[in-house]
Amino acid sequence: MARATLKARLLIGSLLVLPVVLIIAGVALDRAYRNSLEAAEQVRLERYFYLLFSLAELSPTHNGVHLELPETLIEPDLEQNTSGIAAFVYNTHSHLVWRSNSSRLLSPAPGFADFSPQWRPGQMHFRRSKIGTDHYFFAQFDTLWEDDRGITHPFRFAILHDTDSFRLALAAYRTQLWQGLGLVALALLATQVLLTGWALAPLARLAQSLGLMRSGASQTLIGHYPREIQQVVDRLNEVLSRETQLRARYRNRVNDLAHSLKTPLAVLKATSDREDYQQHVNQQVERMEKVVRYQLQKAVSEHAGSGSQIPLRLTLERLADSLKKIYRDKGLSINLDVPADIAFIGDEEDLMELAGNLLDNACKYGDGTVTVTAHLSDQLLTMQVDDNGPGITDTMRNSSMERGKRLDTAMPGQGIGLAVCADIACNYGGKLTIGHSPLGGARFELALPGATLASPSP
Repeated sequence: MARATLKARLLIGSLLVLPVVLIIAGVALDRAYRNSLEAAEQVRLERYFYLLFSLAELSPTHNGVHLELPETLIEPDLEQNTSGIAAFVYNTHSHLVWRSNSSRLLSPAPGFADFSPQWRPGQMHFRRSKIGTDHYFFAQFDTLWEDDRGITHPFRFAILHDTDSFRLALAAYRTQLWQGLGLVALALLATQVLLTGWALAPLARLAQSLGLMRSGASQTLIGHYPREIQQVVDRLNEVLSRETQLRARYRNRVNDLAHSLKTPLAVLKATSDREDYQQHVNQQVERMEKVVRYQLQKAVSEHAGSGSQIPLRLTLERLADSLKKIYRDKGLSINLDVPADIAFIGDEEDLMELAGNLLDNACKYGDGTVTVTAHLSDQLLTMQVDDNGPGITDTMRNSSMERGKRLDTAMPGQGIGLAVCADIACNYGGKLTIGHSPLGGARFELALPGATLASPSP
């Protein structure tokens, strides 16, 4: 079964959630409107009570007192039989003493107990109930009337109002409410479809950009995207860039290896007819083995090291001793102004490659004097290698660190030493720069972050 698309998932989620939300909202609005209708009903019936209180009078009789109300009231709702409103007055013996003309169709009239068997004077009580199968609003107001002798006489004023108008108003509201919510649901779904298409449009553009990469029309993901997607695109482009750099490095290693093997192969070919051919074969095979090991080490050194602490001065001293043997005809003077407590953080092979190439370059092109200085500041190691040779002109400094670029073709070499140093320094987050030395030749300055102080080696 095919997996649903993101757009389908969002729409299905909306179809599941939206009805629930609208039903909850509809029930809440329905209850609020129903309560407002009942509150309005209470206010209306309370107004009728105060009207009756203003018209009622307590009259003495030979048996006691009598509460009198006009036979005809000025309020039409209490006079018309079709108004649905009926008013009653009961005495303390639960006897009906007065009823409005609008109640004549109610037969029999509701009794005292139909409202409430309890006597609660001083406030109106309101509820919904029914008589038979008919539903009414029941309201009562128990009062105490005082005669001229100061004697109080209790009377209950009661009003019935049928719920027809209430139910009609509520039904009309519910019809409008659910129709309106239905239209809202359709509008929200349509909006959701549009918003989903608009929100997912960047993903479609991303898929198109991936298609361009697949066809070879582009090397990276192109285009501008929302921030959340742009972060992913940027990370992917970084990965792709890193992969491209790795492929270029591997290609460079292969090219360097092939170029380095050309010379011994040419020697083998040129000496194939000589009697000491086997001796030449052994020499060139040994040389090719060294070349292969060298190139493999170069490939490894292009990645940041293991994080070991390598004493800088001790490494420079070992290199200086070796170089003095190699260039013994020059009578080299290699001066090291390097504190013994500076430690390089990384692989020892990387440090040997960096320092070895720079020192070898200074010894090869210098005029016998080489000075190495180093200092540490905020974990930034700065090392300067100066020689007293002819130096490097300003126009040639950048090109001198290009792979395969040789400034002096009279000297043997492949023209990759400075390029390798620059690559390793960059891999450690540092850089290699070329300047003018106070000794008159070239100054190679190497800046590497992450160095530290260590105890001097014994």
